[in-house]
Amino acid sequence: MKTYEKFLEYYDEIVRGMNSSLEDEIDFLKYDVIENYLSETKNILELACGTGTVAKELIKSGFSYTGLDINQNMLAKAEKNLNSLNKGNTDGFKLILGDMTNFDLKKEFDLILCNYNSICHLLSWEDWQKFFKNSYNHLKKGGLLVFDINTIFEFENITRDFAQFYNFGENTVCLEMFKKGKVYEWLIKIFEKQDSGDYKLFEEVVREVSFPINAIKKELQKNNFEILEIIDYHYGQLTDQSERVYFICKKK
Repeated sequence: MKTYEKFLEYYDEIVRGMNSSLEDEIDFLKYDVIENYLSETKNILELACGTGTVAKELIKSGFSYTGLDINQNMLAKAEKNLNSLNKGNTDGFKLILGDMTNFDLKKEFDLILCNYNSICHLLSWEDWQKFFKNSYNHLKKGGLLVFDINTIFEFENITRDFAQFYNFGENTVCLEMFKKGKVYEWLIKIFEKQDSGDYKLFEEVVREVSFPINAIKKELQKNNFEILEIIDYHYGQLTDQSERVYFICKKK
């Protein structure tokens, strides 16, 4: 079962609906992160950049932007979105097909981002370790790594009784989540009306995992990161019931 093919047509609107507004997300990055912790930010690397929704706002704010994603379909949509912004001028951004656990861009950045709990798509702890190591190697001294996760608490809550439906005209997208071992699987069902009037079902699966916050903290410190903040994105104060958590880390 393939991922991010048919679902990509609905992806941006659904992701926005499941998370905070894009405006709030950008304000958080610009003011709570960049303005707060970086005296000067020239270039940004976004890992798992997806379709470029965050990229678009960062480029509009004047940042030099590089986006990396493992999915060619995502990058194609991102390129289309960003080209429309820059009217074909690609000087302000660069998009790269690559794996965020194994990349070598031969460049250091002021800020590395990984938004919308994208790190959770790495299904092994070894891949998370590689992610931290690669990020460290691509940061300038004093640069920031900023990423968010869905916590284990959040995933466990979702799998208890979860189904969401999104209507797009005559088409419907249904999201369900199931737990298989330590992996949480999103089952995506897309019901599309055909010219005949019948409906065709498309199915895709997206897999995610999470790890304990203390284990993540120890691994970051092991990789010589200073943890500046761990934030409950919705409420600020981290608790045992936090659902979405941001890590703000500085390269020593």
